[in-house]
Amino acid sequence: MSTTASQQATIEPSSKFTPEGDTFTLGGKTFSSRLILGSGKFSLPLIKAVAEEGKAQIITLALRRATPDGQENILDFMPKDITLLPNTSGARTAEEAVRIAELSRAMGCGDFVKVEIISDARWLLPDN
Repeated sequence: MSTTASQQATIEPSSKFTPEGDTFTLGGKTFSSRLILGSGKFSLPLIKAVAEEGKAQIITLALRRATPDGQENILDFMPKDITLLPNTSGARTAEEAVRIAELSRAMGCGDFVKVEIISDARWLLPDN
């Protein structure tokens, strides 16, 4: 089936949109990318490669993947200029979430936090 000129969509570049000026500010930090990369379920080298190639500026991570005891540590695979967004995954109460957030800050993950509280483990996984 052929299309006529009237059926074809044309996208004209907008003179108002410039990627360099398209920023947003969160917690006093300005970001030019809206890509927030999740690190769950990916190998550590893959996370680093995706962050660098995708030009992500924010990456979520679970504190349990940041291990200071000599095992592979997710923090060692993060690009130096990335903003970390640790989550409180595994917290069942607000008190546990605050404790995890404080541990994240103490481990060098910064001041941002993605709050996750799942009071019933039955609802933790999407296939339940």
